[in-house]
Amino acid sequence: MTKTSILREHDNLNDEFHQPNSQFDLTQLAYITPWNRGGYDLAEKTAHKLTHVSPVWFQARPSQIDGVLNTCKIEGMHEIDRDWLESLREKNEKIKIVPRIIFDEWSSEQMKAFLMDAQTAKRCFEDIANFYSRNQFDGAVIELYMQALISIQSLQVKSVIIESMQDLKKSLKKLHMQVIYTVPAPLEWDNQPNNLITPDEYRKLTDAADFVQIMTYDYRGNKPAGVAPYDWFESCIFYLGGGTKTVAGLNFYGYEFSKGKVDAITFDRYLKVLKSDKTTLSFDENSMEHKLKTPTSVIYFPSLTSLELRINMAHRYEVGIAIWDYGQGLNYFTNLLI
Repeated sequence: MTKTSILREHDNLNDEFHQPNSQFDLTQLAYITPWNRGGYDLAEKTAHKLTHVSPVWFQARPSQIDGVLNTCKIEGMHEIDRDWLESLREKNEKIKIVPRIIFDEWSSEQMKAFLMDAQTAKRCFEDIANFYSRNQFDGAVIELYMQALISIQSLQVKSVIIESMQDLKKSLKKLHMQVIYTVPAPLEWDNQPNNLITPDEYRKLTDAADFVQIMTYDYRGNKPAGVAPYDWFESCIFYLGGGTKTVAGLNFYGYEFSKGKVDAITFDRYLKVLKSDKTTLSFDENSMEHKLKTPTSVIYFPSLTSLELRINMAHRYEVGIAIWDYGQGLNYFTNLLI
């Protein structure tokens, strides 16, 4: 892996497709965001390699009548691209379209009222299920767990959140939808539990879903150490137990560390810096990621090597992968998908 080889080959796509040799169907989910439009085209070109596509389109926001929380309102409908969805299904008739919906802009009081009032929550969940059904989606990626914890700022409500998510599953399953939940990474930078989610809580969520995705790209260390160091990535999966319902988050973006700050970067910034004669590419044996040194910063960005290591690990633990996001990386990363 050299600067020259990356610059020469990063846009080359192969069209190979191999059925997994293992005894399970490996989930390969790609998130597509409206702000990284390249992901739309890439998903069409590689639809045959994906089991799920999750366009990041919708928000569930609080809806009140006379100041009292009544249900949730779904926003983001203007983002729906039906021609693109039809094209994906033409290229892969088995692909599952599972748009993400995130519980967004809830105050602490609104979220508490939502979780404690079963009827309000039920109305919201049924509205989401009916909306997804009307639009002929195959299921949903639902970001509620961490959003509820952030809104309420307390770990004491985890059991109530899980109960609510169990109810949400019932609403979606009535309409034959797949249910995919997201949860935060369970470990700190030093691989110690952060108590955001325990193995027992995780098992309860996997029982209430088709898949649960772990955010194994949310590493926060005390010094530059990569986006998702290999040992930490593996420890997160091992701690929660893995299994075929588990999906591990895989980043297609990088981080640039400079002057005490960290910025997320995508392929365009990376390629621009890569072309400079003043930069040096090397492999960090600790994080098992490539890093690019510039005169003023250090950039950790995925490479074929770092991604292949993590995908192979996922195979060993019999877990799937979820890519955030498809439009942020180098196109030839998708050659690693089976």
